[in-house]
Amino acid sequence: MSHEDVSDFIGEIQLVTSEHHQGGTCEVHSGQSYTANCAACDQLVCLKCIVTIHNGHTFQDLSDLREKSYKIIQRIKNEKIEKQILPYLLKEHEDAAKRTRKIKEINEHSKEEIQNEYLTCVEKIDQDRSKVLEILEGDESKTAEKEKSILERVSALREELENIVSILQNGSVLDVINLCRKLQSKYEDNFHGSFKENLISARKSKVLLHTEEHNNVFGTCHVIPELEVYSVFQTSLGILSTLRNLLEDETWVAGVQSPLLFRLHVPLRKHKGAMRYEVRRGFVYSVAFTKKNSVALMTFVNSHEIRAYDVQHIHDEGVMFIDTKKLFPLGLEVSQNDDVYACASERYSNAFFENMERGVLRISKTGQLLNFFRFDIEVGKCLFHYPSCLTENIDGTVCIIDRQSNTSGRVVALNNFGQKVYTYERPPSSSLSEEFDLKYITHDVFGNLFISDSSNNRVHMVSKTGVFISFILGPEEEICIQYPSALHVDMFHNLWIGCYSQHPNKTSQVMKIRMNYQ
Repeated sequence: MSHEDVSDFIGEIQLVTSEHHQGGTCEVHSGQSYTANCAACDQLVCLKCIVTIHNGHTFQDLSDLREKSYKIIQRIKNEKIEKQILPYLLKEHEDAAKRTRKIKEINEHSKEEIQNEYLTCVEKIDQDRSKVLEILEGDESKTAEKEKSILERVSALREELENIVSILQNGSVLDVINLCRKLQSKYEDNFHGSFKENLISARKSKVLLHTEEHNNVFGTCHVIPELEVYSVFQTSLGILSTLRNLLEDETWVAGVQSPLLFRLHVPLRKHKGAMRYEVRRGFVYSVAFTKKNSVALMTFVNSHEIRAYDVQHIHDEGVMFIDTKKLFPLGLEVSQNDDVYACASERYSNAFFENMERGVLRISKTGQLLNFFRFDIEVGKCLFHYPSCLTENIDGTVCIIDRQSNTSGRVVALNNFGQKVYTYERPPSSSLSEEFDLKYITHDVFGNLFISDSSNNRVHMVSKTGVFISFILGPEEEICIQYPSALHVDMFHNLWIGCYSQHPNKTSQVMKIRMNYQ
């Protein structure tokens, strides 16, 4: 007699046959064969079982039971196994085979792409290696020639010194007078400032090795710009909070300790004056302009709102662009797709506390809040201590100055999904004990970042991937600045920087510096 054990999972059916039933021998009465099935107990029985244990029960003949069981098995086989389970399993097998073939095709395609990319990279590296080796050999040859030239000059100078000593000791009065005239003519009248020439040469030597395409195995070529001061504007404003350029000869400046907004007109070399606007809403913290330069967006240190102003009517009240509720909006930037990014914090102070709401707002051009970037999703922690100003780089990365204390700051870079890309805090050669008060940030048309460092009176130049390149302004440079604050690079390669004034009666000054990329 066979029993069916059917699982709940479709396709898992087992037919289990009892070993005892195969022999047809009664389990209770040895030597007796099964002759019937007890209908009451559903159990096979022999003749002795019928007259003893199962006395009085109803019984079925085994041949009849066999016929009935055969029909049930046939029905299950036809209706369940062949029509339902088997087609399902065949379909599953077909789908699995298709997925296997597709994965194999993808793997083969991926292997081919990887192999092609590998061969391309090897070829490019070989090309770059040849070019770099050629450049290095050329530089070595030039250096050897320079060394030879310097040695010749040193030798000539020594001969000249020996001649001078000889004339001073043994020469006549006329010889001494002629020598004096000769030395004056050679070393005074025609002296053009070799130290300045050496300074320029040293600055230009900070260029990384590069090919004609400005690419090599070291990555993108970073050129340190030559700087030239075009003009300096003196102002009585306090710490400058914003600098924004509209045209090559026009920029806007504001300070956090004054309700005045200045519009500077800078013709070529020298300032002739500035327009003053008294803003009624409070002290202007940041100004940003739309692409057409017709609308100015402003934030204020005492207001939970961003307001929009017609550039030609700054004296008006403007219109509400967005109400930021309990958050103070700080630094502003209009993005390449007309969205507005704004640093925001629950307090207008970098006195940090853990539960303070802070982050970067992303706002549509119609004034609708799209995102509030606050947390690092990967680690589940807040991205910022106190975000104060920002800039959107040419690759869409939003670079934010995050104030960590009154004397320190860092740069946090986010993609347009609010995910952290990198952070920059200090040059790799600096020690951990050195303070770097990174305060304001801007970028040029090549994606290089420029960051003011107030504690060291420097400006850091950093690549768009967060790699330190050089100091372009600092105490050891030809152009000196004190306590640099707001800065901005316009599309005409001008660096506008606000810093402490060297004028005794002024608080701060704005410098227009031309950046010449070699």
